[in-house]
Amino acid sequence: MNKKLTKNLILRLAGVATCSLATFYSASSWSKENTPEYKSDYKQDIKVTQLLKTQTTSIGQPINFATINKPEVTAVKVEIPPGKETGWHKHPHPGYAYIIQGTLTLELERNQKFTFKPGSTFVEVVGTLHNGKNLGNEPVILIAFFTAEAGQPFAIPANPK
Repeated sequence: MNKKLTKNLILRLAGVATCSLATFYSASSWSKENTPEYKSDYKQDIKVTQLLKTQTTSIGQPINFATINKPEVTAVKVEIPPGKETGWHKHPHPGYAYIIQGTLTLELERNQKFTFKPGSTFVEVVGTLHNGKNLGNEPVILIAFFTAEAGQPFAIPANPK
């Protein structure tokens, strides 16, 4: 498979995953009144709300799609109880997340912190050690889609230096 075809396939899979997520949860309380409606080619009376459009990860890394011979999309639901954390890890490939409930605090090695509240969408950091924490009183629930080589893990446990 050539590089251009592979990139197009990955972009299409990510788009399908994102659209599926948006369609599945469109009736829930995720939508915000000030979220712009996305212009789509769906039939009349179908509302599409753009949740995310970016060229960088949550910490500003440019998004790069590697050449993948056997692309695979993994969708996960992550639930972090109050006071718990994911443990330090990194992602070898792009991941796209949506916070359903709770507030996620993303901690990086150099004590940088980012906070994501319900309705937040973000692109996971790639190749950067981080730890997801729930500092709140309710569970954090998020949905994430990862694009990777078939059979590869979406997260790799690691210890900060």
